[in-house]
Parts: sequence; C-alpha cells; structure tokens
Amino acid sequence: MQRRKKRILLILLIFCMTFTGSGCAEDTVRSIWESLGFGAEPAATETVTPSPEPTATPAPEDFRFRDGIRWGMSMQQVKALEQEEMLERSNQDWSIMVTREKVAVSRFTADLVFMFRQDRLKMITYEFQRQDAAADFQYLTGALTSIYGEKQDADPLMIKTFMDAINPGRYQLDRIREACAWIRDDGTAVFLYYYDQDAFSIMYTSPELAGGLYQTTGL
Repeated sequence: MQRRKKRILLILLIFCMTFTGSGCAEDTVRSIWESLGFGAEPAATETVTPSPEPTATPAPEDFRFRDGIRWGMSMQQVKALEQEEMLERSNQDWSIMVTREKVAVSRFTADLVFMFRQDRLKMITYEFQRQDAAADFQYLTGALTSIYGEKQDADPLMIKTFMDAINPGRYQLDRIREACAWIRDDGTAVFLYYYDQDAFSIMYTSPELAGGLYQTTGL
C-alpha cells in the first residue's frame, strides 16, 4: 500500500513539474517531494563530461622493409613475410638468406640479401650488376634522396667493416667508391656504394649493428 502511494505521489510530482510549469505552487512540489522521502529541496542533477585523455607524441616510426619486415625479426618471421624463394647459409653467429631470383627494385632488378646475427635481422642489401651502372647509380641516388633527404658522404672503411662482420674479405677497400649514406630518425643507416667495377649495392643497417661490431672492453 505504501509503495503504491509513493508511486501515485511521484506521478503527481512529474505531472505538476512538467505540464503546469510555474503554475504549480512551489510549496505543493516541496510537499510531494518530501512525502516521497527525499530531502527538503529537489536537487538538479549535473552531467559531468570527462576531459579527454592527453595523447602522447608518437615516436618516430621504426624502419619497415618491403612487406612489413622489421629489425630484430627471426629468419622464420622474415620468410613468413617475404614471398621470394630463399637460399640460406650460416657462419657461426651469422646467417644469410639470399633470394633465388632477382627482385624488382625501383625500375631495376637486384639480388636481395637478409643478414642475421643470433637469428635477429641486422642488415639487408640489394646487390646490382648493371651494364649502364653509372646512370643507374645516379638514378638510385636521386630516388633514395627523395625518400630520406640529403645524402652524406660515407666512409668506405665503415662499409667494409659492416660487411667483414658477416662475410670477411668479400669487399676490397680500394674498390668501394662513391659511397654515400642517409640516416633515418630511428637510427637506420642506408648506404649506396660501388663495390666493384660495374657492381653496386644499397645496404640497410640496423641501429644496433654498429654497436656490436667492435670489442670495446677497456677502451
């Protein structure tokens, strides 16, 4: 019975406030409100809109190669993303995967080589052999500049040191020429250089690679 009475009073209150507006006496509204067991004054409810969470400044995007290949991936992870058929070989801590067939690079074709240390991707090279090497080299210099900005001069000894860590003796220092480099915000280095008379390469090196090339104990 008490519940039914409250329901009737609540309907009456809503009717009074909605349809009669200011015509409904203030003391009548207060009387009904108190009869329902609420406080002396009906309090207006305020909807609080939460402040938006501040968004963090995005970090520089990590280097991604071809179909999402990234530094530190294992051989199996790279093979799962790279559609080309591969040849593999290993040398102690280093492993190499080379495409069986040349792959498309810009408007040319090249051998594609993935290089791993302890099963983590550290270096990638495209290796070109072209009859018109000079013109093609200049074209790729412009293409890389359009992506990575102005080139820098590169030390041939640095390039040889990188390669010697994987394949000692492959490069002869006096044959590395016209070496240039681009450095990405994430630390990835991109080198373009001749390593033989009509052979040149694009080399991508992980930011971690240079730190692992030298024995620095006691220096």
